[in-house]
Amino acid sequence: MDLSPYLSYFFTCFTTLFVIIDPPGNLPIFIALTEKFSDEMRERISKRATIIALSILILTMVTGGKILDYFGVSINSLRIAGGILLFIASVDILLGGTRKEAYKRRAEESIDVDSIAVFPLALPLYSGPGAITAGIVIYSQASDIFMRAIAVLSAFLVYGIVRLSHIYSSPIIRLLGRSGADIIARIFAIFLAAIAIEFVFDGLYGELLEMGIIG
Repeated sequence: MDLSPYLSYFFTCFTTLFVIIDPPGNLPIFIALTEKFSDEMRERISKRATIIALSILILTMVTGGKILDYFGVSINSLRIAGGILLFIASVDILLGGTRKEAYKRRAEESIDVDSIAVFPLALPLYSGPGAITAGIVIYSQASDIFMRAIAVLSAFLVYGIVRLSHIYSSPIIRLLGRSGADIIARIFAIFLAAIAIEFVFDGLYGELLEMGIIG
């Protein structure tokens, strides 16, 4: 049995989700949102946010294709729309972004720990439109049950890294510094922009192919 297609697919799934979800780049935002809470509360927020984000992504990955079919939306249309959203997000990160301040204001306005875990941490920070779109797209590319399992496993691994980044947030931030984490986020944003353009081109190519404009 040739394992190379499966290894290649795993690498594609893992790197795509890792770059989009961006655990190290989002770590300063997590810290900013939870810095006023005790360690016990931060642990509770982290666990809840990670589980909810993972659940959202897995659910949309598995059912997204059927939902698109129900509404008559093609996967190519999703690629184009998702690519545009990802590109906008990447530009926002590269330019410094407004996400951090907006999310921090949200945390300062709320004393509800569970509410913060759901919004803005789980959604949209760790399972936003970009991650959901990427999850649906890569899952739709799976040709058999093993590849589908690989896509799901990749999501588990990425969110496992998210959870570890929360657990070791203090030493990671001490090592990287706030500016170091921001630099990593901007580097990932460049790759995110490239993935976004690839999504758009793949979607356009697929649409043109289906319309018979190109052969």
